Amino acid sequence: MKSYTPYFMLLWSAVGMAKAAKIIIVPPIMFESHMYIFKTLASALHERGHHTVFLLSEGRDITPSNHYSLQRYPGIFNSTTSDAFLQSKMRNIFSGRLTAIELFDILDHYTKNCDMMVGNRALIQGLKKEKFDLLLVDPNDMCGFVIAHLLGVKYAVFSTGLWYPAEVGAPAPLAYVPEFNSLLTDHMNLLQRMKNTGVYLISRLGVSFLVLPKYERIMQKYNLLPEKSMYDLVHGSSLWMLCTDVALEFPRPTLPNVVYVGGILTKPASPLPEDLQRWVNGANEHGFVLVSFGAGVKYLSEDIANKLAGALGRLPQKVIWRFSGTKPKNLGNNTKLIEWLPQNDLLGHSNIKAFLSHGGLNSIFETMYHGVPVVGIPLFGDHYDTMTRVQAKGMGILLEWKTVTEGELYEALVKVINNPSYRQRAQKLSEIHKDQPGHPVNRTVYWIDYILRHNGAHHLRAAVHQISFSFSRVFYSPRWCLRCWWSPRLSQLSCLLSSQPNSYQRPTCY
Repeated sequence: MKSYTPYFMLLWSAVGMAKAAKIIIVPPIMFESHMYIFKTLASALHERGHHTVFLLSEGRDITPSNHYSLQRYPGIFNSTTSDAFLQSKMRNIFSGRLTAIELFDILDHYTKNCDMMVGNRALIQGLKKEKFDLLLVDPNDMCGFVIAHLLGVKYAVFSTGLWYPAEVGAPAPLAYVPEFNSLLTDHMNLLQRMKNTGVYLISRLGVSFLVLPKYERIMQKYNLLPEKSMYDLVHGSSLWMLCTDVALEFPRPTLPNVVYVGGILTKPASPLPEDLQRWVNGANEHGFVLVSFGAGVKYLSEDIANKLAGALGRLPQKVIWRFSGTKPKNLGNNTKLIEWLPQNDLLGHSNIKAFLSHGGLNSIFETMYHGVPVVGIPLFGDHYDTMTRVQAKGMGILLEWKTVTEGELYEALVKVINNPSYRQRAQKLSEIHKDQPGHPVNRTVYWIDYILRHNGAHHLRAAVHQISFSFSRVFYSPRWCLRCWWSPRLSQLSCLLSSQPNSYQRPTCY
């Protein structure tokens, strides 16, 4: 049989001729789980000959590597203060004090740090001299858009969360496309569709009048030219790389410049350390259950910890639990507490029966990769949306931490362990996830190379962002009229909003 190896080598060499690029990544000032993904991506870009720079605040810990370099600046956080801030929010979650005002406190910290970066003339001048080819924005912290505008560099969005933002411009029929934080699936009844519409409108108002203006005030403060709105900057992204996947996400309309790259951290299991290998090998009869709430959750309330310990102690399986803090008094003899564990390698072990998790996206992709059923207790952020999809796909069960009892947790664990449908669905989703052209990190590098080769790949961008402002107002006027008719308060709000500078008069509603 004729060998085609030389032809494949020639093709690969041609693809590899892409010019080495200088890429700057602006990660959020907190959430280390995001950095795990970016470091993995930086290593893959290094292998393709690109040079990656992380823009990080002074004092933020990161493992040294020749795969990337660092540009430091004086920010509002170092690793210690950032972690302390997040743990204070965790305590507020469990005490019921995490209000919307406190959530906006996180946004305030983002924008204060952004102000410090934009106002640092030496930093910005130094970055301009580097002449970067591309900037990657994590939309969790939208200052990356502002920095890209300052540097005059092409930019793309790399979202480390599940979020598919409406600002992308893709059609989002609310009858079957659940809005972020709606906790709905793609199968909705009439009341659920009404709820979905309400969440969508609230989200758009929040982004338009609470989030984006904070960054626009920073640009106005430092007189950034040419003048651009945050909407213009968001819409100007060359590409949107989203950490979701066809195996996990509900089918929905999308656009050519939106690609799914979820599962960056997934990989086959490596051999376990000797002590853990002996421990899991001793779980042959009933197997073991893995428990972890992620690296960012170092605090569990005593009530939650006791419920978990009580339910886990009733299982015939052995349990290994990533845990720091005061040992629960009712901890079962079958449960091993450990401050750090090789999560991916344990998930890939043949003796594992179930995973008890907070529903963090990185953890769920690792779990899906290895085909393990899940019981999820989401805590904040996109945990709820992720676990909503896991449950809808038949791979696991979602429990609400505020109301779950020890008995309900025990029953959920027994169900996913003993009902074979959960493992079968998890394994099927694993098969779907893997049945794609290349690993997610390699697909990400391909698309980054693609927009570099094609100077931003403007041919992928739909004309949705070029529709005139006046046309969009006419097109959406029935929605505004309905809202005014539905609620006098919304009518008053619409009048207030219409008085914003550079805005057109909204239609009058009677």
